[in-house]
Amino acid sequence: MKKAFLRSVAALMVACMFVLTFGGFTSEGVVVTNDGFTEIIIYGVDCSEKEQQIIAALNGEVLISPMNILCFFGHNMSTIYAVVTEHRFFTTSPRCRQTRHRVSTCTRNNCQYILTTFIRQDRITCC
Repeated sequence: MKKAFLRSVAALMVACMFVLTFGGFTSEGVVVTNDGFTEIIIYGVDCSEKEQQIIAALNGEVLISPMNILCFFGHNMSTIYAVVTEHRFFTTSPRCRQTRHRVSTCTRNNCQYILTTFIRQDRITCC
């Protein structure tokens, strides 16, 4: 009785693993094309220099910069939001990908500390 139960549980586990491994993944519509362009909208930034730093951080560039002496005791953080829209990203409709980020920046002079946090990603029809 115990062996029959364990065999049925093992068979059920193998069936579930097979379904989870091979049943849920499709690659249709995930092909990335290179004919699109990227649009970045940043809400709540007045300085164009800080805006360029945020764009560089969202693009994955590593910023090594001087820090304000007061930042050794902690940064004076401000939170803003950025929306990155990649047009013609997918080959099937909806073709555009929109990614939202929460961006925390230090507001002190000469401090370029930026921390980006991914919030969500959507497929949208905008092209």
